[in-house]
Amino acid sequence: MQFKQAEILGGLDKNFIARIMAIGVKSSHEAGEVLFKEGKPAQHFYILIKGSVRLSVGDSSIYTARHGGEALGWSALTGRYIYTASATCTEPSALIAFDRDELETLMMEEPVSAALFYKNLSLTLGNRLVSVVSHLSEYLSVEDNISYGTGQVQEATEVV
Repeated sequence: MQFKQAEILGGLDKNFIARIMAIGVKSSHEAGEVLFKEGKPAQHFYILIKGSVRLSVGDSSIYTARHGGEALGWSALTGRYIYTASATCTEPSALIAFDRDELETLMMEEPVSAALFYKNLSLTLGNRLVSVVSHLSEYLSVEDNISYGTGQVQEATEVV
């Protein structure tokens, strides 16, 4: 399978990548097709090959994956095993699905490569978080409030 190498596979040994790809199943999906739903068991992790997949929480769209190599459904890899968002194709899309149990078995067999894989996953999660926060900051307005070092913002009181 040819696509722009996924960020999550960066720096991994070619043999390890080949083993990961061997357990992947390529699939095609039509616009409007749901890959997974928020709150449902997370059995598969996905890498986008082409197309577009919108991630949403409730009725709010939080991110749209549009680039080959982007990772989706990482809840299947984090030990939580429940999808935290829903994923819907917004145009015809091709993805590679990886079964959680097969990936976990592979990771146990190759702990050094697994450590780099999970480091890449954490970088991917961090980058996605930055993107979402940046997107949200366009809609949120933060007023200057006083914090007293506890992380709690105290309402300003007027001195009489």
